[in-house]
Amino acid sequence: MFVQRDDVTGLQQPPQDLTEVKIFLAFQITGGIGLLAVLLTALFAPKVYRHFTWLNFCITWLIYCISYILLAFTGQQTSPKPPSYPICLTQASLIYAAPVLVAMSTFALVLQLWFTLSSAMQPPKMQKTQRDCFRNTILLVGPYVAWLGFVIAILVIGTLHPNTVSRAGHFVYCTIDGGKAGNVTAIFVAVVLLVMVGLDIYIATVLYKNWRALRGSDRPGQLPFSLILRVSIFSFVCVVGIGCAFVFLSNVSYFAGNIIIALMPLIAFLVFGTQKDILDVWLFWRR
Repeated sequence: MFVQRDDVTGLQQPPQDLTEVKIFLAFQITGGIGLLAVLLTALFAPKVYRHFTWLNFCITWLIYCISYILLAFTGQQTSPKPPSYPICLTQASLIYAAPVLVAMSTFALVLQLWFTLSSAMQPPKMQKTQRDCFRNTILLVGPYVAWLGFVIAILVIGTLHPNTVSRAGHFVYCTIDGGKAGNVTAIFVAVVLLVMVGLDIYIATVLYKNWRALRGSDRPGQLPFSLILRVSIFSFVCVVGIGCAFVFLSNVSYFAGNIIIALMPLIAFLVFGTQKDILDVWLFWRR
């Protein structure tokens, strides 16, 4: 797919075939709407309870979706005139930081599952300790601190080198030329996801070794086995997401990379939005 540029006016002629843009937006918007529905259900349905790390997971994926469809919101997705510099720089900073945000929030969810599992194997505590409160604060705030750091860094790079900020040739989103921003994002996300998968494997090993004891404990309700399974599935799917990060490193296939990027929120919705208690709320007429 090639994009023609008028060197005199600076206008970009959009590609004749906008299939990639349409598919990209359709997946992102569908995933975002689904995650929003799941989040609202968990917040307001009286019979649905979720830990704050689970809620935070949904929120971060919503931010991910909004980051990638910002051009569509502003009506500058396929216009011949290049997007305004502030909008383009804002989206570039958001999309480079978005994988960091969702990787960290998913990692926080896995960590919380491990803390829940380890707590179930110990004598019950009478009340939360200061250590527990500090840990919960880190799990909640940590993803946003990392995300904000990347957003600020990309904003600085784009401000210092405004000529590198442009709408990608496929008219899907704005990027920063040069590859350095993408390299750092890719490495960070890859490390986080690989550590997370390692923790998933460790959790599975502990569950296997202590299955009978845990099932026979006096606190079986503390162990969300179905959620552990779903998080494990999604974590392994996120390994594919490492390829999303490395999309910024290569021009091998923009189309395939963009489709993977757009599919991730939809996959998150399908994995976590199909739990029985949520479906029972949605399918209320079947009661």
